[in-house]
Amino acid sequence: MKFSRFLPFGVALLLALTPAQAVNFGGLNVTPRGAQNLNLETGATDMPQGGTATDNKGGLTLSASRMQLKPGEVLSAQGATVKIKRGGTLSAAQVTYDLKAGTVTATGNVSYSDARLSSLTASRVVLYVKSGFVVASGSVKASKPSLSGSTLAFDPNTMQAVLTGPFQISHGQGAAGPAGSRLLMTFAGNTLLNATPRPSADDLARFNPYLK
Repeated sequence: MKFSRFLPFGVALLLALTPAQAVNFGGLNVTPRGAQNLNLETGATDMPQGGTATDNKGGLTLSASRMQLKPGEVLSAQGATVKIKRGGTLSAAQVTYDLKAGTVTATGNVSYSDARLSSLTASRVVLYVKSGFVVASGSVKASKPSLSGSTLAFDPNTMQAVLTGPFQISHGQGAAGPAGSRLLMTFAGNTLLNATPRPSADDLARFNPYLK
């Protein structure tokens, strides 16, 4: 083991650790790809060569080219891919897993796909670990179904999604809506069954907290 010092905002002690098997950090099983740098003052661990972190309770696995972990608080990752137990795959230049809030936020070259949504891109995608909701915002586009919009919130529990305007979708005879409009999409298995413009307030109620 090798000790070294650095002075970012005061003296902190670093401990360089050699590669190890999977270690549990506050509910995450982490397998580093190479050596790690442990900050003995803050408990934060930097993994310059990345690795894999698995949250069995949350049902997701994250692999990245570099990771920083503050146990029980936050996992930051660069060049990351997240696989979700429901079958979705999310990749992005930057991923932050807020362990306290239960949210995984992806930014930079974001791409998401599952059995219903293919090649979905957006400025940002947030996974809500507890509810399972997937929310994409900012220049949202997908190839299957072919669509574009401002925000898309998908509820895997009901197999429904809401797309906010301005939006366009090619399902059926196609549909479009201005800014502020809503489109309710209902899936049957892996297929988009119907797309309903102007859904009712009751239909939108469970989506509203994710569409702020």
